[in-house]
Amino acid sequence: MHRQNPSGMKCRRFCRYLADFTKTFCPFTDIQYKRRSTEKGNEKMAESQKSEPKKTSTMRQSNIELLRIFAMIIIIAHHFAMQPAFANYYPVESMSANRLWMQFIEIGGKIGVDIFVLISGYFLVSAQSFKTGKAIRLWGQLFFYSVLFYTVFVAAGVRSFDVNELCEHLTPVMSSQWWFASTYFVLYLLSPFLNVMLRSFDKKQYVRFLLLLFVCWCVIPTFTLRSPESNNLLWFIFLYALAGYFRLYNVTVKHSGILMIAAAGAAALLTFMVSVILEILGTVSTLLCRYAATFYDMQRLPILVISVLLFIGFLKLDMRYSRFINVVSSATFGVYLIHDNEYVRSFLWETVFRSVSFADSGWLIPYSVFAVAVVFVGCTVVELLRIHTVEKWCMPLFSRLAEWFDKKTEKLIAHKT
Repeated sequence: MHRQNPSGMKCRRFCRYLADFTKTFCPFTDIQYKRRSTEKGNEKMAESQKSEPKKTSTMRQSNIELLRIFAMIIIIAHHFAMQPAFANYYPVESMSANRLWMQFIEIGGKIGVDIFVLISGYFLVSAQSFKTGKAIRLWGQLFFYSVLFYTVFVAAGVRSFDVNELCEHLTPVMSSQWWFASTYFVLYLLSPFLNVMLRSFDKKQYVRFLLLLFVCWCVIPTFTLRSPESNNLLWFIFLYALAGYFRLYNVTVKHSGILMIAAAGAAALLTFMVSVILEILGTVSTLLCRYAATFYDMQRLPILVISVLLFIGFLKLDMRYSRFINVVSSATFGVYLIHDNEYVRSFLWETVFRSVSFADSGWLIPYSVFAVAVVFVGCTVVELLRIHTVEKWCMPLFSRLAEWFDKKTEKLIAHKT
């Protein structure tokens, strides 16, 4: 037998020690790379290091679906607190439990919005093709609730019939019946083109792109209250790209999901405390009053940090598949469309729950929890009924329409080229 080279053994032992040292003192993040090509001298080394996305079937676990449910619940709580009747109801100098509770649950609205877009970006960025059927189904969902609620409230005599209003409800995206839904629909239409752009970046280009958008549309608005050439769609594109970076480069965090969620909770509590202080100081300073009024906006740094921490935390949770959670999660978008419809909104909070009557009551906090739970459960039942009746009956038509559109588009492109 050949004798082993002592110098070679020492070299291998040193390499093992070096690897153990690196793992011990660099525990925070672990960015993994999987080469797409084994050819040496590849001009796009960073691109070859981009990891292959995991299969959708393994990613759509109940942890992310649970995050969707949580995001929708805090959005409903936000809408409860943002009723017009509560506006300026409590004096700024008031430190009552009711006033602080309402200001605290108000924070959830924009966090929920950012979370929904992050989830969409994480899954859509790895899509291999654009699904026309999904776009048609999404538009059909908006059309259904827009026309349904207009018809119901006109028939009940709550609203008077108007041709212009009818036309607006027949075109829910163009008339922005729901600002989030309209913006999200356009984002979905743009997603295949965004994917091509994002995948064409090497790692350094991708990071620079994110930093540019982050500074222009988050850092600057947070500290100056000005958003240079920004709007809801552009902010959604940034969130889409940010989540896409996590997916394409398989960015993982070694801390546990529970710890990340706890950090998000601590950040939310700190943001709430700063907001209260700014609001109090705003009574003597106009500038601080303006900061307090916009501190919970979705483009503010604290809200983004909380949203990303929650997203990573739930992504790290080790949960078994739960059919119940996934079924409830499938109705969350419909829950939003139902309870935040312009007619249902006021009817729900002012007529059904009469929330403002509890403004000075010691029952406000438990009543708000009860109202949010009832709205979520009730809207979930309605949406699931729609999915298993109207959508089930209409999906074959939607599928044929999507196939026809795809074929016509392919022929048109082939003819032009």
